[in-house]
Amino acid sequence: MKKLLFGFCAALSLFALVACGGDDDAGNGNGNGNGGGGSGPTSSAGSDATPTAEDLERLSTIDIPGFTRSDSRVIASAANALYTSTEETAGGANILVTVRVAGCDPFICGTLDPKDYEDAEAQRNLKSVLSTALIESPGLVWDFGSTELAPGKTGLHTYAAGYLETTEASGTSRVSANAYRAWYHDGNLHIYIEAFQRGGDSPQSLDDVTTLMSMAEAEKAAKDVFAAFAPEFGK
Repeated sequence: MKKLLFGFCAALSLFALVACGGDDDAGNGNGNGNGGGGSGPTSSAGSDATPTAEDLERLSTIDIPGFTRSDSRVIASAANALYTSTEETAGGANILVTVRVAGCDPFICGTLDPKDYEDAEAQRNLKSVLSTALIESPGLVWDFGSTELAPGKTGLHTYAAGYLETTEASGTSRVSANAYRAWYHDGNLHIYIEAFQRGGDSPQSLDDVTTLMSMAEAEKAAKDVFAAFAPEFGK
C-alpha cells in the first residue's frame, strides 16, 4: 500500500515538472514534493482496455471551448495537455489546467472512497505536492473529499491555498500556493486534473491568493475540462 500512494504522487509530480517547467513558482501551486511513503489505498484497477499510442495521441489533442490548448504530448504512456482559460477570474488571473490521462495500473488507480484517505499519513501524502513550509504554515487552507466531475462520475479532489511571508536581514521572501486537483478512474482509464492560477498581481497575503482564484473558480475550470474527456470513461 505504501508503494501505491508513492507511485501515484510520483506520477503526478512527473507531469507537473514536464508541463510547468519544474519551477517552484510561488504563485502556481505546484509545490516541490514528490510524494512519500506511508499507508495508502488498495487498487481497484482493471488490466483491460489499455489505451493505444493512437488513443493517447488523440487524448492529448482534445480542444475545449473556453480554453487554449498547449504543450500537448504523450509522456510515459500518458496523454498530457495544458489548457489556459480565455477568460480571467474575478481577481484578474487566468486559470491553467493540466491534464494527464493514462491506462490504469496498480500505482495510480486506487480507491475513490474518501474514507480511505482520512488517516494522518494518507493526508500527509496528499499534501506532499506542496512545499514543507506551506504544509506546516498555520494559515494553510486545505480541502479534501469526493466531487462529481460529471453526472455519474465521482472522483476525489484536493484544494490548497497558502501564503507564507518570512522577513530576514537579507530581505522578505514570500511563497504561496493555490491549486485544485481532481482525479477519477473507471478501472481502465485514469485522469488527473490540476487547476492553478497564473498572472494577476503578486499576492501579498492569503486573501490576495484566494482572490486571484477561488476554489469555486478552480473547481469549475477542472469540471469544464473534464467534461471534454468524460465520454472516454465507462465505455
